Amino acid sequence: MASKNISKAFYKEISKVYDALDRMYFSAGGRNPREVIGEMIEGDRPKVLDMCCGTFANGLVVACEKPEAVVVGLDRSKPMLRKAKQKVEDKGLKNVKLVCRDATDTGIKSGVFDYIILGLVLHECSPELWKGLLSEAGRLLKKDGRLIILDWDIQESLRGKLKFSPLYICENIATPKYFKEYYYSDKRIFFNDYGFELEQMERCDVTFVASFKKAGLGCQSEERIADTTEKYLKETQMVNYRADSIQRLVEKRGWRSLEEFERIGAIYDFVRNEILFGYNRSDLLTAEEVLRDGYGQCNTKGTLLMALLRASGIPCRLHGSEVSKYFQEGATSGVISKLAPERVVHTWVEVLYQDKWIALEGVITDEAYVRGVKKKCLDGAGAFKGNYNGDFKGYAISVPSLENLNLDWKGEDLFVQNASVVADYGTYESPDVFFKAHRQNWNKLKDFAYVHYGRKVMNKNVSRIRHFT
Repeated sequence: MASKNISKAFYKEISKVYDALDRMYFSAGGRNPREVIGEMIEGDRPKVLDMCCGTFANGLVVACEKPEAVVVGLDRSKPMLRKAKQKVEDKGLKNVKLVCRDATDTGIKSGVFDYIILGLVLHECSPELWKGLLSEAGRLLKKDGRLIILDWDIQESLRGKLKFSPLYICENIATPKYFKEYYYSDKRIFFNDYGFELEQMERCDVTFVASFKKAGLGCQSEERIADTTEKYLKETQMVNYRADSIQRLVEKRGWRSLEEFERIGAIYDFVRNEILFGYNRSDLLTAEEVLRDGYGQCNTKGTLLMALLRASGIPCRLHGSEVSKYFQEGATSGVISKLAPERVVHTWVEVLYQDKWIALEGVITDEAYVRGVKKKCLDGAGAFKGNYNGDFKGYAISVPSLENLNLDWKGEDLFVQNASVVADYGTYESPDVFFKAHRQNWNKLKDFAYVHYGRKVMNKNVSRIRHFT
């Protein structure tokens, strides 16, 4: 526990029932997030800090599974630590050290830990504490260390909302000021603001577990940056940028002669607006095939975008994930929507610009289509035609605000569907590598129905929305 906004007396009382969370929410079906944390911690002898450890529920799993690891539990609440100490003694663990100290000023020397865990902490903190905790975590981690976050996850299904509602109400009562700001934030963007880059995220019923590394290339050597650049400029079977049609297009548009910022923007704009949003027959098309189709969705547009960027000397990589199908309502409909898998494989391209990886997910939906969705959903004054609260999710768009959605290249992250990400698989050199590990889970009958019927209906829906007046 971390928040200085909540009294020590509160922590004393909650320490008596804190572990009931595991029995009520973490052990009744689905993956246990404590176990997922254990899986994310690699090696036999890591040095691990369970920061704001409470009753040591997370660190205990690691200490038990890795007897040669060094696991430190740190918290400012003595009642919580008494519970933690009892657990450690009951297990007979010799590889644990418990420390009563402020997590924003630990007094521990820099660069000590391979892993730092922050479990169920940040949702109850103020911006000042976010900065204090994450700055201290960054200082304590080794250069190649990992920050592991466990916290409440946004619920989309009715079942999830009902199950989480008691906790949601309690959190809003106990920590009302900043809970919603953190809870509804895009965690990739939130942690990037504090110097951490998302690598992996797993959903566990009412919680998520995510692993972050220190962001940026600034501390790397020139040789390391050169190796990274070369790695993300390679041609692959899918990113086949030496194909004649790709090379002719790059030459005709004169992209190689543009300054880097304009080059990225021009290629992004081409793929976004001249390759219309639509559903191809397969995620595994080559860049040349996507260009020939003249339309695409997240995965196929991403392949073409990578080919054009790399052909023009811009390093780029793929970020893999899964999204909930529900935000596509409107683009999909009827039987097609019902037969679609609950989770859909989703990727976006990240470009290396000024030593920073920038997401170009906004390339998916062309401007004409976005205008059509806005006309359909907003009135002349830019307000929703019906009652609407929270993120906008519909018509293959999932963003915090439809009214303010602007997908023009400005040198910053551009997202149009990421508010519905339910599993994050981190980054990959190419779609070839990603799709070997993560393929859409279709059976042959559904695949046949999608290719020969479903996508054609979906493309007609998309066209109607694009031309909506």
